[in-house]
Amino acid sequence: MQQNQSVSEMATEVLARQAGARAKQTGESLVEALRAVLQTEAGRRLGQLRDGDHRDERADQWQPSLQRERAEERRQAQLEERRRLREEERIRARKAAWESFMRRELREIELRKDGQLAELLGEALAGESPAALGRLALEDQSQTEERLVALTRNGKTYY
Repeated sequence: MQQNQSVSEMATEVLARQAGARAKQTGESLVEALRAVLQTEAGRRLGQLRDGDHRDERADQWQPSLQRERAEERRQAQLEERRRLREEERIRARKAAWESFMRRELREIELRKDGQLAELLGEALAGESPAALGRLALEDQSQTEERLVALTRNGKTYY
């Protein structure tokens, strides 16, 4: 770094040195070597410095703020990682709840297949038709044998 050198000039100088070293090693032209350097993570960062918001600042004044900016970037990355982990945990919890619900429903289906509704209904009450109760129990048994479950949403039933 030279005195009064801008961030852009400093980044350009470093990129030129890296491209020159690559060209010397590989035999590529300087333009090809610069393209290759700019494809690396370090090269992309230097390109961003060269063209970014701080390009016109003096390099010796800009560098002290770099540490604060990097710390802020790390803090933001940690916050994002925490958000991602919380979301993954919410997804796992929803999935576990759904699986638990489905296990309970499957147990209920097995009980209903075995005629549980007929047992629960018992004998017809006054004014009820024993045949209607029998049909209801048979229909329930038939639906459960097909593994159909009645789900109601907004007053509408789905199977």
